[in-house]
Amino acid sequence: MKKITFLLVLAFLFVIGCENTMRSDANELDSFELQELSSELQYDLGLSKSSSDALNKSLSRHGKKGKHREPGFLWKVAADMSDTMTDEEKAVLFEKMDEKEVPLFGFGKKKKGKSGNKGKKPGLSIYKILSDDQKVTYKAMMADYKEKFGALRSQVKDGTISKDDAKAQRKALKDAMSAEIDALLTDDQKDQIQRNKEAKKAKHQAYRDSSRSVMVSTLKMSNDQVSAYDAAMQEAKDAAKTLFEQSKNGDIDKETLRVSLKTLFSDRNKKLEAIFDVKQLDIIKIHKALSMRAKKHRSSKGNKGKKGNRK
Repeated sequence: MKKITFLLVLAFLFVIGCENTMRSDANELDSFELQELSSELQYDLGLSKSSSDALNKSLSRHGKKGKHREPGFLWKVAADMSDTMTDEEKAVLFEKMDEKEVPLFGFGKKKKGKSGNKGKKPGLSIYKILSDDQKVTYKAMMADYKEKFGALRSQVKDGTISKDDAKAQRKALKDAMSAEIDALLTDDQKDQIQRNKEAKKAKHQAYRDSSRSVMVSTLKMSNDQVSAYDAAMQEAKDAAKTLFEQSKNGDIDKETLRVSLKTLFSDRNKKLEAIFDVKQLDIIKIHKALSMRAKKHRSSKGNKGKKGNRK
């Protein structure tokens, strides 16, 4: 009996040992974010030992010492995974994308509600530059308008005013609030706010430009491909701008705008897909799947510390 028990224990330890050797150690990565991403991909996709090792090697090479926060990080990892993952592993990675028919380009359907900006207060950039006396006035002002907007929502909910009337009143309240804030600020503060906006916009544009540069390099896009890609993107951007202007001017209703935009971006995505070859599309799809996972983590963390800003 003791001999049988001993053999069972040995067999159990052998199975556990085999399972551990099938997983590459994510703890060797120098960042918790990288460890988290590695562990999730290994277990969710059921990666083989060789695929897991290759994943951690890629994450370490492209993401160590904080490089995972640099533009284009996920593009580099996606290119490596395209070469090292099996077709079965890729099928698991793409499963949810295929089920929901997520487009390779653009953001797909946006969920209402949880946006991942939890704790991000509007007007915070203004509040930071106010004097102590101005902050007291500003807080009182915001509390007053919060109550007014809340009362307006309640009226819409109980049916005492129509949505169109509420929309007009909401615009009037926003205009009045903006006027009061403008009156509260000094000329120097207004200039500072404008400089901050321009600096933030420039920073975001620089990040997007760097990400695009890495994408072009990673996909080894030809000059013709880059030109065709830029043309398709700009054409769609211009068409969307026209549609929004028509909606704003009352030339088209919201439903027409929605349908027109859906058709516009669907056509754009077909043009973009036709630009790339099979290998490039594989990398693009892996990058999309990784980006969705990164976005999911950012939303669940509410942008705390802005960790995981990977593209």
